[in-house]
Amino acid sequence: MKNGSLMPRKLTPLLAQSFIVWITAICMLTLPASAQDQRRSTSGDDLESSLKESVIPAVSQPAGVALESTVDPEKYFVGPSDVMSVNIWMSPPLNLMLTVTPEGTLIIPTVGEVRVADLTLAAAKAEIFREARKRYLTAEITATLVKPRPIIVTVTGNVLNPGIYTLTSVDRANKAIEMANTVSRYQTGSDLAAVLPLMSTRNIVLRHKDGSQSRVDNVKYLSTKADRWDPYLREGDVIVVPRRNETKNVFGIYGEVNAPGRYEFVEGDSLHDAIEIGQGFTRLAIRDSVEFTRLSLDGTVLTSRILNVPEILDGHEPDFPLEPGDRVVVKARKELREDYRASVFGEVLYPGTYPITKNKTRLSEVIQQAGGFTEFAALKSTELIRRSVQPSEVQTERLMSLRGGVSAQDSSDYYIETELRLRKEIVDVDFEKLFVKGDTSQDVILQTEDYIDVPSTKRSIYVFGQIVSPGHVPFVTGENVDYYIAKAGGFTDRARDGDVKVIKSKTKQWLSPGETTIEDGDYIWVPKNPDHSFAYYMTIASQAASVLSVVIGIAVVVAQVTKP
Repeated sequence: MKNGSLMPRKLTPLLAQSFIVWITAICMLTLPASAQDQRRSTSGDDLESSLKESVIPAVSQPAGVALESTVDPEKYFVGPSDVMSVNIWMSPPLNLMLTVTPEGTLIIPTVGEVRVADLTLAAAKAEIFREARKRYLTAEITATLVKPRPIIVTVTGNVLNPGIYTLTSVDRANKAIEMANTVSRYQTGSDLAAVLPLMSTRNIVLRHKDGSQSRVDNVKYLSTKADRWDPYLREGDVIVVPRRNETKNVFGIYGEVNAPGRYEFVEGDSLHDAIEIGQGFTRLAIRDSVEFTRLSLDGTVLTSRILNVPEILDGHEPDFPLEPGDRVVVKARKELREDYRASVFGEVLYPGTYPITKNKTRLSEVIQQAGGFTEFAALKSTELIRRSVQPSEVQTERLMSLRGGVSAQDSSDYYIETELRLRKEIVDVDFEKLFVKGDTSQDVILQTEDYIDVPSTKRSIYVFGQIVSPGHVPFVTGENVDYYIAKAGGFTDRARDGDVKVIKSKTKQWLSPGETTIEDGDYIWVPKNPDHSFAYYMTIASQAASVLSVVIGIAVVVAQVTKP
């Protein structure tokens, strides 16, 4: 048994080795003839064999820069430090991660040195394929840009910080200008604000190291996205930002375009360019009746014409060049459709915002849409609030309101009332008369953004001030001020009981108890006797004595004069 059990253990390695040999032989026999020939043709090349042994199964792209789109091989120029992946797809594949040398060449093992600098990426790929095909006749060959190179460019002219900047070969000219306008720690935003109005955005010159140059037009690039107006940078480029005249060398496009305004004029601009720079027409634009005006050189004669722009854009009518000072006005079709709405909140069945019709929808209609009032609605205190002054105009309205000849005594009161008006304009509506008594004269027409606030009934009167127990006292119809003060514990020793005031819950008016009846939600205020020092009373006494002495003196004089 022992000898029998040991035999398989000794034979197992031999069987495994035989099995591996047989599998290898079968695989070799099943390889295509072309692959076997290729292996035989390259088996003697030690360099290539070492490259194959060290090859990785896949090439992962290193972390690169942010791109706005894929790189166009026809527009990207290759230069030193570009990282490229050259792949020769044989068995096994040969994957090479290569960097363009400072001399502008790409050194490809087993192929040689290929010059690629200052060629477009498409032309560089073709050159790589041509040279690699001399060594590899049948294998598929690819070349891919993996990481764009860093470059150095110069920005000069009317920018905040002229100088030399490091970017990448996939950055555009505008990126360099943005860097040159970055506020440093020694500068402020006001420094940048002083530069920007003088900086041209459409006549920027981009000079290349080969002597060629092109014009950078940031405005047209943003409107058309055409690469020619904001090209990719190359090492050694010089960007010159000239000065502009923001009042003379301009044209204007106004009205129903998506980006109306005044724009810098460039020689060669046409009506078509103006429409593009204005980002096209809006939905309401009257396109076949665009008004075009031009001033004479001396600024005294104005000529005007009506243009059918669609016919010009379609090529049915000739385009025409613009001149400095030209203005294009795109008129709008009249449309009354807007987001007219009113809001109802508080004690209604369905609080929220409801659509209304301009100058037609009445208050009762919106309350009906909201499902009517709940049983807890306090109609006496319900308010219709309107905003007739827009938030952007509040400051102007506040200043305009103070222009009148308000006396010094009234100025503070007028200021307070003006602030209340700007924050909360109340429409004079009696909800109880309208919805309980059926008085249709209170059924006002709503305006957009009107706000209806329906508070809850409080069923209490708040008594405060010089009261023993300030707080809410349950409301009882018909009871007077004395009842509620008594319920709150009565006056304190320091109460000025002759100056009690009733503050109305809705209007916040201060009234004497005899001027109003107590209603649900009202407030009762009990003021305090003022604290005065002994000197205060002595001053009053002395003033009274002075007045009395004057009166007595006058009486004596009168008596002497009238004495017979």
